[in-house]
Amino acid sequence: MKRRGFTLIELAFVLAIITFLAAVTIPGYHLVWLRVQASEARNMLTALSHAESTWRRDHGAYLECVAGSDEDVPKVARALAPRACWKALGLNTSERSRFRYQVKLTPTGFEAIAEGDLDADGVTSRFTLQSNDLVITSENELE
Repeated sequence: MKRRGFTLIELAFVLAIITFLAAVTIPGYHLVWLRVQASEARNMLTALSHAESTWRRDHGAYLECVAGSDEDVPKVARALAPRACWKALGLNTSERSRFRYQVKLTPTGFEAIAEGDLDADGVTSRFTLQSNDLVITSENELE
């Protein structure tokens, strides 16, 4: 007698292996996705730093771009608020972002800030870059 197909035990075994692999990889995928979203803030803060340095070279002072009172921390990706200061710095504000960005002037230079709620749970990630050391620090990086 020729066997044509799989037994129920063989199918259950394959299904158990697939389930185990999915259970192991899905939490790791979520962590990778949060890191990708957080890298947006790091990249934008670096771009802000370069743009502010260029602005200072050309105009003698840094340009302040504070968040408006109507700008809340985004819970979903959206376009940056079309502000004149972003345009003056040469930054593209048409791309969707998960962060609210601002540049505040300090006595020694500027502080660039990115704030966002990566997984919409009410906990905000905050990235800060100081002009004097150009090091990005983070609070609740992957919240």
